[in-house]
Amino acid sequence: MRKRNWLAAVLIYIVIVIYDIVLLVGTPLVHIEVEEEDVTGNYKVISVGDEGWGQAYMKPGDIVTAIDGASPVSNFTVQHYGKIERADSITRLGADGNEQLLTIQKLPLHVSLLSIIGPLSASILFLFFVLVMGRYRMKDSSAFLLALFFLFTVLAYLGGYTTDRYEPFGRLFFYVSFLMVPILFIHFMNSYLRKFEECFVSKPWLVFFYICIVFHIVMRSIRELVDVEFYAYGSILLILFFAIPNILIVAKLIQQYRKHRLDHLRSLFKLTLIAHTLAFFPFVCLYSLPSLFDYPIVSNDVAAAFLLTLPIIYLYMLMTRMLFDVDFIVNRFIYHALLAIVPSALMAILGMWVARSGGQNGIEGIRMFLLFYFLLVITLFVKESMDRRVKNKLNGRLDISDSFERFSHKVSRVMKCSDLEKVLEQEINSSLPVLDMAFFDLDIHQTEVKIDKLRMTERAEMASVLRKKMNLLAPGNLLTMSRGICLVIGKRQDSLYILWVDDKANHTRFNPDERNWLSTLANYSAIVYENLYLIEEIIVDLETEIQKHSHAPSWVLRLIFNLSENERRRLASDLHDSALQDQIIWLRRLETTIIDEKMSDGLRAELEQIREGLLDVIHQIRETCNELRPPLLMEMGLTQALEQLFVEAQTRTDYVVNFSTESIDGLLGDEQTLAIYRITQELLRNAAKHARASRVEIAIRLEEGILHYTYSDNGVGMEWSVAEDSFSHMGISGIKERVRSFEGSFDWHSQLGKGLFAVIRLPIRS
Repeated sequence: MRKRNWLAAVLIYIVIVIYDIVLLVGTPLVHIEVEEEDVTGNYKVISVGDEGWGQAYMKPGDIVTAIDGASPVSNFTVQHYGKIERADSITRLGADGNEQLLTIQKLPLHVSLLSIIGPLSASILFLFFVLVMGRYRMKDSSAFLLALFFLFTVLAYLGGYTTDRYEPFGRLFFYVSFLMVPILFIHFMNSYLRKFEECFVSKPWLVFFYICIVFHIVMRSIRELVDVEFYAYGSILLILFFAIPNILIVAKLIQQYRKHRLDHLRSLFKLTLIAHTLAFFPFVCLYSLPSLFDYPIVSNDVAAAFLLTLPIIYLYMLMTRMLFDVDFIVNRFIYHALLAIVPSALMAILGMWVARSGGQNGIEGIRMFLLFYFLLVITLFVKESMDRRVKNKLNGRLDISDSFERFSHKVSRVMKCSDLEKVLEQEINSSLPVLDMAFFDLDIHQTEVKIDKLRMTERAEMASVLRKKMNLLAPGNLLTMSRGICLVIGKRQDSLYILWVDDKANHTRFNPDERNWLSTLANYSAIVYENLYLIEEIIVDLETEIQKHSHAPSWVLRLIFNLSENERRRLASDLHDSALQDQIIWLRRLETTIIDEKMSDGLRAELEQIREGLLDVIHQIRETCNELRPPLLMEMGLTQALEQLFVEAQTRTDYVVNFSTESIDGLLGDEQTLAIYRITQELLRNAAKHARASRVEIAIRLEEGILHYTYSDNGVGMEWSVAEDSFSHMGISGIKERVRSFEGSFDWHSQLGKGLFAVIRLPIRS
């Protein structure tokens, strides 16, 4: 049944197209308007069209005494329309009273075909489109409606050329096809949107439109075939019956676009709205409506040509799985359209001045403006595309958007590949509405990629494409797959590290800006990946070295402690600049509220308690910052910094610190100064938490380039066997490793009830 429907539609289309072409080729356009002259039966020429045969042989005021050898009164086109068309000869009464027979010559076949090359090409092209759809989408009801929409659009386009011949059946074919175009569009949209569970136009509206079409065709048939005076307002109603459905369509598209402007159907309705507006705006606003006042801005041919926009866009929608990025196209088109206004106006004014053809009410100027404007917009649009292609070939540098700064800040903290993947995934998800993404490794021997989201055939196809181009791929390359795209993040010998990005959720393709953006992200990530790879190799070498020597070399320990100190400084800075400042701001606001606002005593007492709590939190944060980053350690010197540390420790604990030292400031390097300070912190923390000492003695002296650090307390002490198992709890193990990082020695002794005694010896490195 469906096959017969497709076949019937194509055959009827071919028959009507052949009929129209035979009419256009076999019937020269005369383009003469006449009126009856008294009771003589002769007709007087009122006007002669610019594009007809009559322009060269007739002029207003001439008298026509016969058409095809018969009286003009008996001629069908003269009787019904007051026009001379579809005639072979005209007898004209000359000024001398003699009659002159003028034969209307037919144009050569190739000239006639050339004059209708536009609609003829469209007829063949869209017949091919329909056959392709019938071949691949015969079972799709929306495809059949789209095919009918194509066919009727081209018939309306071609039929517009036949109306000037004033052949009744050709004109009726045009009226039917012309009025059916918006109705078939509504049918197509209803069918196409059904899979998205959307209804475009309700059934009562469709019934109303069909009634209007039937009414108009019946009235037009009577006017064309029987009585020319009947249905005098047919032309106005024709425009209204065409304009009303299109206005409803635009209103519905706007409504649907607003409804779905935040979901994945946004691009679909925006594209349809733009396509419909672009297709019908010139015909309705530049030809049909101005024609009511006899001042069309563009010709019927030019306006009808824009109708071809609809078949092209909707064929693309139906035959492709993904739409082009309509936002990307529209934004640039608007930019170029605004850019072209001023030069178009200047060119129009200049053209009017040169040609001196301003025309009535400036219509010629408007025509010239629109022509130049359209050409400038298209020129600028093509220019941008050419510039992009040429720049990509001549200059491989990529554009950088604001997101790269954010990505660079995040990626600077990456320490392993999993972190890099997380940051990259977050950045892409925050900027593009992609359905999914996955990271995978691929070597030359793999037959499919390891992506669970893809079907087996898609995995095998992707692996095959990547393997064929593996030798040519480099980090940062982007490849378009049958589903999604692949970004090369890294490369190791015969293996690729790749990010697969799925299609976008809004069913649009990746536009050039997005592709450039993704390629630049891949280049950034490739640098980080290479560094992480080198770090992994260094770690492997370190592990090998540690296994050889049974412990880490001193320089490795020193590196670890330096990294730890850097992290402490960063954490202290973050706490001071964020949490502490926020607490202070809230404290000030609370204090202002307590002073300025009237409140009950109970509420004031409660707020005072909150204020005290905030002060305690602020103090604790400051203490934490001071511990993480010793204040002015390098500026004050080790001696003063330790004395300040002892004062603060004694205010929080019950022990007394006796400190004796020689002048060592300036003799130690920054790393050793910080190491002594951290060792002292750990020993004091041990004395408070574990030893429960009441007295602590610390002495520092220099002897033959060696720093001697002595510590003792009168705490509870411990047995040696217990002490060996308590290294990790007391921090002594950390002290020992820190001392060993400077190639020093750490000796300690403790007995139950006799406290702790420790001696540290460090070679001085200024």
